[in-house]
Amino acid sequence: VPYDFRVKISQICSELNVDGIRGDIVTNRAAKALAAFEGRTEVTPEDIYRVVPLCLRHRLRKDPLADIDSGDKVRDVFKTVFGME
Repeated sequence: VPYDFRVKISQICSELNVDGIRGDIVTNRAAKALAAFEGRTEVTPEDIYRVVPLCLRHRLRKDPLADIDSGDKVRDVFKTVFGME
């Protein structure tokens, strides 16, 4: 995962107020796994876009009774951070 992508993943986690660093770690690993699964050695922003909701949306809840976000909030922050608005 290129350094600037790792920084942007951390920025996404920060803007979403994700606690700890697990969200960063899991997102990086999932993006690498997806790229490898598809036979590539480099992670693309599209890889991150595909995995980031799966890695972070359940980490947004502060109230255990609150609904889990469908991923739209995570995707919106991704688009802002990666300049894809």
